[in-house]
Amino acid sequence: MGSQPRDERAKAELKDKIVQVLTESRVVLPGAQALLGFQFLAMVSNQFPTLPAASKFVHVGSLMAIALSTIWLMTPAAYHRIVEDGQASQRFLDFAGRMVVIALIPLALGLASDFYVVVQRVSGADWIAASLAAVLLCGFLGFWFGMTLLLRSRRPHPRLLPAA
Repeated sequence: MGSQPRDERAKAELKDKIVQVLTESRVVLPGAQALLGFQFLAMVSNQFPTLPAASKFVHVGSLMAIALSTIWLMTPAAYHRIVEDGQASQRFLDFAGRMVVIALIPLALGLASDFYVVVQRVSGADWIAASLAAVLLCGFLGFWFGMTLLLRSRRPHPRLLPAA
């Protein structure tokens, strides 16, 4: 089974999984931060005051959702340093994985909400904007959660696989 003792292999595997979850966070985070910046810029533009009141509130809600997503994506790094002293632990891996997955929910809501604002501005029709934003939200949640959970349910369970 290799020259490494079982505990060392488990520690190496845990470290690899931690690198993966931190990489996943680092992949999503720049997009969320960029979107947050654009959202702030939109609020100080000359055109923002001309938006309908409902669109302004939707935009602020979207801003809050993206900010929450950004907070949750950055939390694993702070947790790793402060709680775990930078050490690899299963507890950190579980926590970081949950934070990355949970952060996708407000990210999807924020993206779909701002999409509503843009479509409403272009079309002038709330129903078109709401319909397209709902389709977009379903697409995000459908691919990020629905499809992935379905694929996971079809995967053979590791405890049921034959031993190597």
